[in-house]
Amino acid sequence: MNPQVRNFRKEDVDRVHDLGTVVAEFAADVEHKFWPKDTLERFAEDGLSFVVEDNSTIVGFILSVYQPVTRKLTWENMYLSKPYRGMGLTEECFNRSWTAAQNIGATIAEAINEANNLSAQRMCKRLGFQDAGTYHWMLKFP
Repeated sequence: MNPQVRNFRKEDVDRVHDLGTVVAEFAADVEHKFWPKDTLERFAEDGLSFVVEDNSTIVGFILSVYQPVTRKLTWENMYLSKPYRGMGLTEECFNRSWTAAQNIGATIAEAINEANNLSAQRMCKRLGFQDAGTYHWMLKFP
């Protein structure tokens, strides 16, 4: 195993889509699954998202977006295949994304974790995130 973190590029969209669609946690409901490919292309264009690749296979990714009005980096999704967890790759992905966002003006980062995903919450705390309160996350689709 020799995983490497690198920028998410347009040519990665199909492979990230294939990986993301099998992660049940990324489905908002039965009708709304993982991000569509055109949205993934926009993540790739922004330059704030990264993939973890091992021997030409994408084994993980972080999808992040920057909102210039609020100067906020939002960490939308992170996934890493189980054999690659605990190697510091998630932290490396976030740190690269955060550094790139700060270079264009970000002053705050946001991550939303499932209430029962304690490992993600612990990792966010290691990265310097603080609890911002308890909210009920709601979505509306057309």
